[in-house]
Amino acid sequence: MNGGGGGASTVTDRRHRLIGIGAAMVLVAVAVILAFAGGGEDGEVPPVVDSTPHLVDAGELTDLEFTLGHEVFWAGERPPAQLELTEEAGGSVYLRYLPADVAEGDERGFLTVGTYPVVEAEAATRRFARGAGARVLAGPGDAAVVPNPESRGSVYLAYPGSELQIEVYDPDPAEALELVRSGAIRPVGEG
Repeated sequence: MNGGGGGASTVTDRRHRLIGIGAAMVLVAVAVILAFAGGGEDGEVPPVVDSTPHLVDAGELTDLEFTLGHEVFWAGERPPAQLELTEEAGGSVYLRYLPADVAEGDERGFLTVGTYPVVEAEAATRRFARGAGARVLAGPGDAAVVPNPESRGSVYLAYPGSELQIEVYDPDPAEALELVRSGAIRPVGEG
C-alpha cells in the first residue's frame, strides 16, 4: 500500500537519512579538527594543558622541555624564590619567581620569564621593535633584545635561527634588561 504518495514513512525515511548524513558530517568535522589541531604527523592528539598556575622545581621543568619539544627559558634558581609555572596551549610557558611567603596565583608582579614558540623569532622581534618604535639592542649570542615600550618592565629576547621568543618581566625595568643582557636568561637544561 505504498502507492507512490510518500506519506509518513517517506518523511521518516528522509529524517533518518538526514540524521545519518548529519552524524557523518560531524564525524568528518571532528576528524578534520583533530588532523589540524593534532600533535604530529603520527596523528597524536596534543595533551590537554592545565593553565592553572602551580609550583614546580627544576626537575619538572626539564621534563616539561621534553614534553613540549622545545626549550624553556628561566633566570636560574633564585632561592628563596619559588617557581610558579603557567602553561598555555601552543607551547607558551611562564615561569614566575614568587617570594617564599607568596601563594601561587597571587596577582602582583614578580620576575617572570615567558617562552613563546614564534616562527623566525628574531625577525619577528625586530619587526615588533620597528612597529613599536623601540630600539633593538645587542644581546648575548647575537640575540636581538627589545625593551617593550608598551609594557614597562618587559624585555623581549630572540636568538638567530631560533623559533622561540623570550620575554622577561620585572617590576624594575632596569633589572629585566640587566638579566637579559647579562646572559642570565637561559634554557633550563643549561642550569
